[in-house]
Amino acid sequence: MLRDRVTLVVPHRRRRDALGRLLAAVEGWRVLVVDDSDSGIDLDIPRVRLGGGSGFARACNAGLAFVTTPCAVLLNDDAVPLGDCLDRLSRQGGLCGPVLVGPGGVESTGIAVSSWGRVRQQVDVPAANRQVAALSGACLHLPSWARLDERLPHGFEDVELCLRLGGAWLVAGARCFHEGGGTLSRTAPEAQAHAVTGQMLCFDPAREPLVAALHAAQVLREGADWARLRAVARGWQAARRLRPPPSARARP
Repeated sequence: MLRDRVTLVVPHRRRRDALGRLLAAVEGWRVLVVDDSDSGIDLDIPRVRLGGGSGFARACNAGLAFVTTPCAVLLNDDAVPLGDCLDRLSRQGGLCGPVLVGPGGVESTGIAVSSWGRVRQQVDVPAANRQVAALSGACLHLPSWARLDERLPHGFEDVELCLRLGGAWLVAGARCFHEGGGTLSRTAPEAQAHAVTGQMLCFDPAREPLVAALHAAQVLREGADWARLRAVARGWQAARRLRPPPSARARP
């Protein structure tokens, strides 16, 4: 059976109500919850306990380290696979994901990544499966040996993984509801800083000024939020600290 080959890895930070909805929706599947809450949770299912606030990448990797099946599905605790979503992902195999839908409709049908530093969510729903540069980690099927880059605590770790593994497949008939913002609001300055850091680390250092300009322009379009503009600068500084020295970088 396909279900015997897959473990659902669910990092949990704050939303206990959302986690309960997710667990009810995936009954019958093998589930491993990574408890990254501050005080811990009491659940009668397999779980890994972290200290709290470890970040999405580290929490996912901690769970993947305990997976014994060939494949895993990373699932945000504020996501709910709809219908036969997980079966479709399991049949596709490899690195793949569903169409994400949110409260406002289609949220993502893949992530387009340009060579010059732009990253853009796609929202057109194709009639058939298609290859994409990257997919959201909110619901992502992957080989259980894969690991996220822990330099990216909350943002672009999914994009970096897909780029490193050579792209992914969108499973057009699969749907997953994603509430979003369960751990960190997209408009929070902290989220802005993480996004800048992650996006910069996905590209050559020469693209850093362009990535910073793209984020600053986005903040200005959404309203002159000085806290978020300062966060762009903080994210840039963090990316420079986290990059390996030039001598250790792989040449293009």
